[in-house]
Amino acid sequence: GLTMNLDGIDAAVADVAALLRLDGADLELVNADPRIDRVDVRLVLDRVECLDCVLPPDQLRSTIEQALHARAPGEYELRVDDPRR
Repeated sequence: GLTMNLDGIDAAVADVAALLRLDGADLELVNADPRIDRVDVRLVLDRVECLDCVLPPDQLRSTIEQALHARAPGEYELRVDDPRR
């Protein structure tokens, strides 16, 4: 704990959010808690017209994991709040 790169996590979420916005979706960082080594993000689908165009849940998760790994390497749990689940 306490070694989380919060700027990197912000940047990783922003990277994936930019990708999702192309399809009208968005990604929000809900919480990054270094004490319990957990990152919570939420997929926002309010303005999506084509749900099938948005990355499927498993692909979305791996895309976020890759972005986090690139921007903020570390061992922590990722929780994705995906309304489609």
